[in-house]
Amino acid sequence: MRRLICILTVLVLALCCSSAAALQASTLHNGSRGESVRSLQQALITLGFLKGNADGVFGNRTEQAVRDFQASRKLTVDGLAGAKTQALLQEAASGAGSSSASQNASPASASETASSAASSSSSSSSSSSSSGSLFSGNYATIRIKDRGSRVKTLQQALISLKYLSGKADGVFGNQTLNALVSFQKSQGLSADGLAGKKTLTALEKAVQTGNTASSAQKEETASSAEPAEPASESSASPSSVKTGKAPDGSPIRLLHWFNDIKPSLKNGATLLIYDPATGISWNLRVLSRGRHCDSEPLTKEDTEKMVKAFGNVNTWNQKGVYVKLPSGVWTVGSTHDMPHMSGNIKDNGFDGHLCVHFLRDMAEAKQNDPSYGVANQETIRALWKSLTGETLEN
Repeated sequence: MRRLICILTVLVLALCCSSAAALQASTLHNGSRGESVRSLQQALITLGFLKGNADGVFGNRTEQAVRDFQASRKLTVDGLAGAKTQALLQEAASGAGSSSASQNASPASASETASSAASSSSSSSSSSSSSGSLFSGNYATIRIKDRGSRVKTLQQALISLKYLSGKADGVFGNQTLNALVSFQKSQGLSADGLAGKKTLTALEKAVQTGNTASSAQKEETASSAEPAEPASESSASPSSVKTGKAPDGSPIRLLHWFNDIKPSLKNGATLLIYDPATGISWNLRVLSRGRHCDSEPLTKEDTEKMVKAFGNVNTWNQKGVYVKLPSGVWTVGSTHDMPHMSGNIKDNGFDGHLCVHFLRDMAEAKQNDPSYGVANQETIRALWKSLTGETLEN
């Protein structure tokens, strides 16, 4: 009897260990290797979350790319590619890459598509060869925050029709959205910013006929886009096309930290902060970027202005502020003026650095920064509502 119990115990333990091993094997993580990792990396590359080649080795860059993808899909941001993350990733990559070349295609294929689209505006014979094939019959809806070759083709068509300026980067952000809405209005379509079948077929027809935007439409498009900002979508709005108005008359856009700001913001860059409560502005230099932006006053004069805006005290109490990014685009943020830890600028009268927070998904903030991080997110949402009347749900 005792021997039978021992045998059963061994069998149960073996079954549990094998189940645990199988579960672990299904989740890709930092240190994993093999074809599953290569497939994961290729999907991340296709969607624009990862650069370089898929080498089958899950390292720090791949982990960060997984985290960025998870944040964009409102998944648990843990850098672990479990079954759900992998399934959503492959589904998104399949949709993004279905309109043209394979996942390993170079940007030249999209450029060739763009060239035929651009030439169509001046040559009807050339345009007829590209008409109806811009999207290869794939009219699945393209929407804000989408990435990939189909978005790039959409942007190239809008550029050729003069609704959008700059370069097509395959990232559907706020400028692409504004251009698309302008095109939809010109065609008498529902101006919802969703590129569905009606919009895509109308776009193909417009490319064929060379039906470019009128002067009035171009003026409207220009007024809703950043003047020096290319079609590169570091200025993508995560939820709507509503904007506020900055002190210089420029639009203030709702930008997401992980999706829109952090990928293009460099350490050492300068941010202009404007406090709408006092009308005082000051400059900050970016020190480092994590879940928020560590920064420090650029000069002693900037420190004095900042402290004055906070009532001549150093405090952790955050303010909702307007932030002008290095690109010239304005967005909303939240900051304090309490020096802590260390900084790099020695003569600015500020012993340490401070934190600037930008919009993040509330669920992610509650998970990773449940106290002060959430407080800053609430401040940002309150400021945005005061600007536009829009209540952000997530």
